[in-house]
Amino acid sequence: MEKIKNDHLMRGMCWGLSIFFLAAAVGTALYGGDWEQVYKGFVRIIGSPSALITDYFKVGGLSATLFNAGLCTFVCCCIVRILKCRLSASFFASYILLLAHCFYGMNLLNIWPCFIGVALYYHHMKKNVRDHIYVAIFYMAFAPLISELLFRYPLGDKFVAGEIQITAAGIILAGVFGLMAGFVLPGMLEGASRMHKGYNLYNGGLAFGLVGGFIYAFLYKTMGITSEGPVELVNPLYDGTGDQYFVFWNVMFAVIFIGTFIWGYIFNGRQMKDYSKLLSESGHRTNYVEAYGMPLCMINFGLYGLMILLYMDAIFLLTDGVAFTGPTVGAMFAALTFAVIGQHPKNTWSIFGGYVFLYIIVAVVCALQGRPVPWTLSTQGYINGVAFATGLAPIAGRYGWKAGIAAGAISAALCTSTGAFHGGFMIFNGGFTAGITALIMVSVLEHHYPHMKVNI
Repeated sequence: MEKIKNDHLMRGMCWGLSIFFLAAAVGTALYGGDWEQVYKGFVRIIGSPSALITDYFKVGGLSATLFNAGLCTFVCCCIVRILKCRLSASFFASYILLLAHCFYGMNLLNIWPCFIGVALYYHHMKKNVRDHIYVAIFYMAFAPLISELLFRYPLGDKFVAGEIQITAAGIILAGVFGLMAGFVLPGMLEGASRMHKGYNLYNGGLAFGLVGGFIYAFLYKTMGITSEGPVELVNPLYDGTGDQYFVFWNVMFAVIFIGTFIWGYIFNGRQMKDYSKLLSESGHRTNYVEAYGMPLCMINFGLYGLMILLYMDAIFLLTDGVAFTGPTVGAMFAALTFAVIGQHPKNTWSIFGGYVFLYIIVAVVCALQGRPVPWTLSTQGYINGVAFATGLAPIAGRYGWKAGIAAGAISAALCTSTGAFHGGFMIFNGGFTAGITALIMVSVLEHHYPHMKVNI
């Protein structure tokens, strides 16, 4: 009975978020009075290479990006419904991560080759894809590379930003890579988990980052081809906002987080029962849905989301940088990916603190040397970096807040450098950074605390 309740709530939350963003797309289009811009913007989004960090607000506009997010996740829900997939905490995490990246790298076109490749892999292994639907969704991490292979890589200097130019070579390249990904990445995923011993919740980030590094080296370095990076498209409407949308997204996130909290609170018997127990969890190899039920997970999602929103608002107001760009909105959802598996406010606050700690050190050193600070907490790369650094929550949960601050600081030092390894074509770059940080931290921590060593 409890499992049925969890399934219904999880299904309802996924459908609800998808419909919410589709409705928001309609609302913003009505407010702007330009329905044609939604269509044109959506076409620009699906027809553009999406290497990190491609801001879909800039490429297609606010309404078109909301439509892309709502449509992609709605189709995902439809697939789950049609295939009668088994819902789980892992599926919910994959759904939230898909939603996150629909704001800066995934779209209705580039997500399918890898998904189909994984489906074919499970068919070959005589396993039902409906039992592994979350794996197929996670493998969409290479969506930016699909767009690159489909649109820009085969054309070289003939590529024109903003124009859809599909070639036979591009279709073949995207199809071959999707098939290869489906048969290669499952083994890498298992190996990565053994490497960091479960201390990086974004397990796919490390595995996919290593594969992405090889692919990037082969396609570009080995072939002597220059990688162009994100496309630059002129969007006067977006530029006119000052890259902010500050009030709009505060309202949107407040509705989502407070609404989710209230929904969970009602289904939890109008009480916070067992939430203190959930907060005492380390986050290491845990499943909050199975242990506490979906209502408490929804409470955690809402409260943890509000904590992230407060952090973001604080750094936007106190430091110079960006605000609610597409990548920023996506990063906020990405930080919530494992709110039903291993993340909660208690084991993540120190990760955020690690970013602040490193920034203070850098600011002091730069002041002593008489030179400007090269980045701030609201610099785009560091916003996305801290979102995925929350995947290191199990380190803070098991070893304490000091280890959490150290993990956050190390991740902050690495976050803007790791993208060069895979050329920005693997969208879980923050998870890749967190994986490298976990490799460093776990070895040191287990050396000094041998009684806490995890055997695999």
